[in-house]
Amino acid sequence: MKNLRKNILYWFVLSQLIFAQGSISDLQSYWIQSGKTILTNRTNQWILGGATLGALAASQVDMEIKDYVQANPLLSESISHLGDMYGGAWAHWILWSSIAGTSILRSDSRNELVSKLEFSALAMLTNGVVTVGLKEAFGRTRPNGDCCESFPSGHTSHSFTIAAISHELYGNKVGTFAYGLATLVAVSRMNDNKHYFSDVLFGAALGTAIGRGFSLTYREGLLNRVSLQVSPQKSLVFSMPL
Repeated sequence: MKNLRKNILYWFVLSQLIFAQGSISDLQSYWIQSGKTILTNRTNQWILGGATLGALAASQVDMEIKDYVQANPLLSESISHLGDMYGGAWAHWILWSSIAGTSILRSDSRNELVSKLEFSALAMLTNGVVTVGLKEAFGRTRPNGDCCESFPSGHTSHSFTIAAISHELYGNKVGTFAYGLATLVAVSRMNDNKHYFSDVLFGAALGTAIGRGFSLTYREGLLNRVSLQVSPQKSLVFSMPL
């Protein structure tokens, strides 16, 4: 929880630096649009709805799964530690470094680089705030007895948010790899007795839905900017604030 709150501060500071060149109304419009996409996109509705039902069902067998995993570890200690560090400390820095690196290699404009940083930072910020809010609301005790931040898994939701962003920016191959790393994080949280299966199940869905919502809004803004350049006489319905 401490790392999650610290990361929220990082994402907030970065988003403020990025949006310093735009207006508050631009920021609000983009956030509102992304929020609507998260909730109204049909695929996201299936993801969140299915995960909600799945988490409710899984909660009935959480203790049995916990006991099995603790008796039969799913990961070695070193691999589990790798998953914990990726989900809690490394993932967002790896993503931002890759965005900066690929933008330099592709000779992207400053606006293109800022657009990628801005939507990824806001997606992670939103996921962090929602995850912390749910943790506070449910107050579920962790399987190791620590109180009271078990549901949903923040490491997992964060990693799946980044996987959804990576899929949007870099395509299926990189996206599949990122989702694989996110799954490793989820398994490591169970392996380390920090979360129940239902915690990581819902965390994965939450992160995926939020990452997809912001990614789809980013894509829409990108397409609108291209359309505006091709047909300048057309009015811009929505664009990323720059």
